Amino acid sequence: MSRRPKGGAKADICVHCGLSRRQVLAGSAALALPAGNPAPPDPVISACQDWIRLDTEHEGLIFRWQTLESQAVREFNWFRLSEIERHQVPLAPEMSAVEARLESSFESRHYLLTQLADMTAATLQGICLKLAVAAKAVPVDENPEAHALLQGTLKDFQALLEAGAPPLA
Repeated sequence: MSRRPKGGAKADICVHCGLSRRQVLAGSAALALPAGNPAPPDPVISACQDWIRLDTEHEGLIFRWQTLESQAVREFNWFRLSEIERHQVPLAPEMSAVEARLESSFESRHYLLTQLADMTAATLQGICLKLAVAAKAVPVDENPEAHALLQGTLKDFQALLEAGAPPLA
């Protein structure tokens, strides 16, 4: 069984979205809550974790599509082929499957994002995860200022939690 190389495709995903692996893990890790105060279930947590999982999958599918398309261009002169000829390329079935999954994951992420906008976090973990989702959902190349603001706010929030700041009233 082969091992994935250190810093493989998932590490690249974090670089492309502008978040470090540490930020993604911190955003999805459980935050310490005061002892003796059981936290009520927070539906924001599972919704955010689902969105982050879908986003990670989506980024991996984009990378796979790029790899397949590059191979098709190199080996079959993909862009010069007719639609009928493209369906005969050995890579076509996987390319079609990746494309279908990309469309599905895009729609699922969009739906979850609209749901999250209307959800109220009941825990500090939920707030942190909503910030992590927002930071990933605003691409740095489309809106660098908003992306930087979200990243900075997430870092500030995480620093306060690590310093043992009291829960928000």
